[in-house]
Amino acid sequence: MIDIQKILGNSGARASVWCAACSDSSDLARVAEIAIASGAPAISVAPDNIATLWPWLENHNIKIFSRFYVDNVSADAISDLAEKIKTGFKHGADGAQIFVRGTELSSLLEQLRMIRDDLFFNKDVVIGLDICDIGPFDWRAIFGALGAMRVNGIMLALVHDDGDASDFVGRVFACLGAWPDGMNAELQFAAGLTPNRIEQAIRLTQTMQPDMLSRCMFFVGDMRM
Repeated sequence: MIDIQKILGNSGARASVWCAACSDSSDLARVAEIAIASGAPAISVAPDNIATLWPWLENHNIKIFSRFYVDNVSADAISDLAEKIKTGFKHGADGAQIFVRGTELSSLLEQLRMIRDDLFFNKDVVIGLDICDIGPFDWRAIFGALGAMRVNGIMLALVHDDGDASDFVGRVFACLGAWPDGMNAELQFAAGLTPNRIEQAIRLTQTMQPDMLSRCMFFVGDMRM
């Protein structure tokens, strides 16, 4: 179990709750209790869990993000995704985290950009990427596309941690180094990160983009606060 507050210290970065998909209401109730007790600013959940979680969280200042994984960016698939996102909003979601492969990012954003204002009116849109899927010289184009989409957040996931072979530090370094001036999106990190990876991300941000620390959010599943 990760003692996330000890790791974050006084950095200004925040910890949020990653809720794995489950159908047991008692497990969801426990996750809601953790989020409330810890003062977490947000919780990331599978779309099917939103309706169950929302009544427990509605009187608390905790954003609910519905989580989607996109492997098909055809027009029909994006239309279906949009309907699922709308349903999540009707059930109480405050935003959507949409995970996509780097090779499909441009196509996804091109289609979502046309419906962005209607679909995400007063809601947050966060684009999730596998950080190992992005080359160091890809970030300029990626940030340009994300800026045009006016995303509220970018989530970096380390889907497979292969130790030094993952070059996590180098990849976060490249992302922070290319971060555009004036881009006020949150920088979110996904649940699979170990304490060591969280510490590395915080130290890099403190060194390279200290003003961003208040916009850094770490989503952790098995934690205490």
